[in-house]
Amino acid sequence: RPFATAGVALALLGAIFGALAVATKGGGLKALELSQPYLGAMECEGAFTVPTEGPSDRFSYTFVRLVSEADFVYLLCVDCGRIAVPSAWRGKVLLVDGLKIDECVQDFNVDHWHRASFSHAVAVAHARGRGYGNVAIVEDDSRSDFTVVFSDSDYEQFNKLLRSPGEWNFIRLGWRPYRLEEHPEDEACPAECKCARSSSRTCVISGGGDAGCDIRSSDAYFITRGAYDDFVNRLQDGVVDFNVLQTFDKMTLLTPQLSYQEKLDISMESQRNLQASFNSKCVHDPILDNANGAASGLTAPYELNQAAEAAPGR
Repeated sequence: RPFATAGVALALLGAIFGALAVATKGGGLKALELSQPYLGAMECEGAFTVPTEGPSDRFSYTFVRLVSEADFVYLLCVDCGRIAVPSAWRGKVLLVDGLKIDECVQDFNVDHWHRASFSHAVAVAHARGRGYGNVAIVEDDSRSDFTVVFSDSDYEQFNKLLRSPGEWNFIRLGWRPYRLEEHPEDEACPAECKCARSSSRTCVISGGGDAGCDIRSSDAYFITRGAYDDFVNRLQDGVVDFNVLQTFDKMTLLTPQLSYQEKLDISMESQRNLQASFNSKCVHDPILDNANGAASGLTAPYELNQAAEAAPGR
C-alpha cells in the first residue's frame, strides 16, 4: 500500500502545548507529557483507505472540478463502504474512517465533537507529512448546489488564488454564518464578519483570533500548507467549526457557497437563505468602500470594477 498507516499519520500530530487530562481504562486520570505526541502512541490501523470510483448525485461538476485542483483530497466518512468518488480525483484521494479514529480514542475522555475533529487533524497531519502544498477536506454529508456554475474565467480566478498561498489560509466551499443565524434581526454585519470581495466568486475575512467571525460548518474546504501546524495544534483540544476555524485570518469564502451540509439541524433551504443574508449584509467591495465611504454588500460592483479596469485607456 503506497500510503502509510494511520498510526504513522497520527504520530505526526506532534506534542501538545500543555498537559491534557485523559481517562484511562481503569477510570483514573493522567496528564500527557509535553513530549508525548497526542494520539501518536496508539495504533489505528485502517483509518486510511483508497476509495472506489463511481457516479454520485452528491457532487456537481463545478464542485468536482474545483476539488480536483487540490494537491490531494481527504474524504472524511463514517459509513465509508458506501462512498464512491469521481474518477477526476483518481490517485489523489483517500478516505479517512471516523469509526477507526473513534476506536483509537475510546479509552480517552473525549466527546463526540472532539472525536469528529480528530479526523480533520489526522487528515491534515497526513498532508503535512507528505509535503502537499494544499489539500481539500470533504465531509461525507457535503452536497453540492447544482445551480452554482462557474465560467472559464471563474475557474481561472480560483486556480490563481489556489496557487497564491500567501493570500489565504482556508478556502471554504461551504459555510454557515452562525452569528447572523442567531441574530437575524440585526441589519448591519458584525464588524468581525465583514468579507472583502476578492473576485467575482470569493470574499475574504481578514480577522481571526478569539474575536473571529463565527462562521461554522467544515463540510468542504481547502487548507494551505502554511496553516497546517496551527490547525493541527488547535484541533488537539478544540472543535473544528466551533472554536478553531474562527481563529484563523485570511479566511476565504466561496460566494455563493457551493457546498451544503445534508445532515444538519437546519434545512438546506435555510442554509441558502443564511448565505444570501450574509452576502447582502457582509460582502463588500473595498474599492467602492474607499470611494464612497460605505460598503455596497453586492457582487455587481466588483464586476463593474473589473470591466472598468479592462476599458481602453486604463
